[in-house]
Amino acid sequence: MTDTQPPTNQVNVNVRRRSRLWPAALLGAVAIAVIAAIVIINTRRPSDNAAAVPSASPSTSASASASATSSSSATASTTPSGSNTPSATTAAGVRPDAQHGFFVPTGGLRTEADPQPVVARSVLGELPTTVSVSPDGKRIAFVYQSGTTWQIRTFTTARPSDVTTLVDLTGSGEISSRLVWAGDGSNALLFEATKETRGQGGGDNLIWEYSALRTIDVGTKAVRELARISGQNHKLSPLAWLPAQQLAGAIEVEPLGPVASYVVVRNGSIERTALTPKSNAARFSASRDGQRILMTGDTSLRWWPVGSPAAAKDLAAQNGEQLAFAEFRPGADEIGVDVPAGGRFEIWKLDGQRRVVATRVTGFRHWRADGTGAFVSPDPNTVLLLDPNTGSTVPVPGGGFPIAETVLF
Repeated sequence: MTDTQPPTNQVNVNVRRRSRLWPAALLGAVAIAVIAAIVIINTRRPSDNAAAVPSASPSTSASASASATSSSSATASTTPSGSNTPSATTAAGVRPDAQHGFFVPTGGLRTEADPQPVVARSVLGELPTTVSVSPDGKRIAFVYQSGTTWQIRTFTTARPSDVTTLVDLTGSGEISSRLVWAGDGSNALLFEATKETRGQGGGDNLIWEYSALRTIDVGTKAVRELARISGQNHKLSPLAWLPAQQLAGAIEVEPLGPVASYVVVRNGSIERTALTPKSNAARFSASRDGQRILMTGDTSLRWWPVGSPAAAKDLAAQNGEQLAFAEFRPGADEIGVDVPAGGRFEIWKLDGQRRVVATRVTGFRHWRADGTGAFVSPDPNTVLLLDPNTGSTVPVPGGGFPIAETVLF
């Protein structure tokens, strides 16, 4: 019988006849693929509108970051808002310039940008730290002392060579060691005048027969006495003056000793508040608008409205922290604080919230007159201008120097 099965090495394939429409189908598939590719490319490529929108500037980003940080309850462990090294942000923001300046007790009045003095040191006499700057930063008053000459003088940063003598204490037996501008922006000053003698043996045996607070109308040079103490061997040292309210704040100082009390002079009457713990005079300051008083302790800050010491609020440091210099920030309800541990510069709100601005920059000295920057001196040979938004710093020309007050030109 003949075998009808195919050989085992062969495969039967059922071949279909090709459709006549296959070329059209192929073209359609290619077209779909091309369209899909175009869509993908356009999706990934930035649009013309996006390319036209500039990226946020460094200063804007820094401000937003700072706002977010300060609005939360910050603590000393808060991450610093910026580094303490010069950066592109600093280059675009806070830099030493000719519009801001300061008093250098050893060198006179200068701008941030130029170490050469605008007003020579000799113009300020022998008490170059007894200087007061008006709230707008542009009017200067100082105690001029040279030999037996004691005078209150003033000038403006616009005309620094035009110096005017307002009060001459020479020959009166009175001296002055502190004065302040009116915080409300009026053209007035408050200064201290003390009758000082020396007891037997000389040296530091000071006798203050009386101490008075007097106001000066800078325009008319009229002088009026607000208050006087005598027979206690104490001196009144003014901190703030609000003429419209007839309200002054001062500290009562003992010779070579701590501050005895805080004094409010209200419509000519003296109101004393004992201070506990006591502190030295250098630890007291006032806001530029004359509204608040600040006392810096070793482990806390205490502030109060100038006329209401009973409403004082204590802001405590964290356990183990020590505080150095602190100062109200001009134009803001904030305090700049030097925390030596870690070299931190911090900004504290009046309610105690804290923000670490920078580290390794210990040595806070002063705010700029408008509060847009802070000066720190981490070593005797360096003064840095610090950006309070980013923590970045930039060197101020001139090396190391002390700063008595800051101004605007």
